[in-house]
Amino acid sequence: MIFELSDINGNAVLAENIVSYELISEAGAACDGLRLNFIQSSLIGEICTVKAYIDSVLIFNGFCDKQKICMDKSGVSCFIYARSSAALLVDNEALPCQYSKPSARQLWYSNARDFGFECALPEIYTENNYLVSKGTSCYGAINDFVSAVYGAPVYATPDNVLTVYKESEYTKSLNDYNVVSFSYIINRSEPVSEIDYKISSGDDYSYHFKSDYADRMGIKRRRLYNLSSIPLWQRETTAEKKIKDSLEEYYSVSAEISGECDLKLYDRVIFDFAVNDDNEEFYVSELIRSKGKGGEKTAIVLKKKINGELVNYVA
Repeated sequence: MIFELSDINGNAVLAENIVSYELISEAGAACDGLRLNFIQSSLIGEICTVKAYIDSVLIFNGFCDKQKICMDKSGVSCFIYARSSAALLVDNEALPCQYSKPSARQLWYSNARDFGFECALPEIYTENNYLVSKGTSCYGAINDFVSAVYGAPVYATPDNVLTVYKESEYTKSLNDYNVVSFSYIINRSEPVSEIDYKISSGDDYSYHFKSDYADRMGIKRRRLYNLSSIPLWQRETTAEKKIKDSLEEYYSVSAEISGECDLKLYDRVIFDFAVNDDNEEFYVSELIRSKGKGGEKTAIVLKKKINGELVNYVA
């Protein structure tokens, strides 16, 4: 992996002797995170932007959050922590307002266009109002809307294009990779079996989402939410998302692969070592590319999408 650094004066320099790096990409996070340790032959300036390439392909484009330089007999030791360019949208607050019948493109125009991002979001809209509350980031204003209407999170490509994650068309088998180790995890502490919510501050928690799947698996865990401050259509999608997200923490696989691999976030992966079913299908929810004393490796986290068998009712 090649790392190109640019300082605040626009001077570009390549990181020379890479000691270690760790590049973390997570489906549930707006930004990728990069930790880079290297030894340089001479001092470098204050770094502003960082880019990473594999075989001349740009895989990371972001901003330096922290820089540390140490000098000793071995040379100039440098450490950099950077976040991908979506940090611009995370670090800036959206204007609190209520949109009337907005589209995804309108949310992009109001919250991301001026930061230099292009739009490749799905052509979706709602006939309802959409509320952006005080304290919501520009990223949150876009992502919350797209996730509610389209059902997939938003991310920024290394070329600064806003788009959505999509599951791969074809499945890949974990057996096709040089897997060094893996862990199959069953976490019964996370799934929620029922969400109770109210749509008015003075009302009872009389609106419900129940997972028949969680109930059948013997999980009895209820959460209560007051959703009276958000528009009506957002209440149902918010409650549904909370229970679906909890179920995705139920079954997961952590694996370490030797060297680089071609897996990407939201790739569908078959895992046939599972304890419940043969050839269980998961999706890639986290990728950690790293290099240290042991060489290059890729750690992945796979999560299983569960049909929660949700029932929505009022009582």
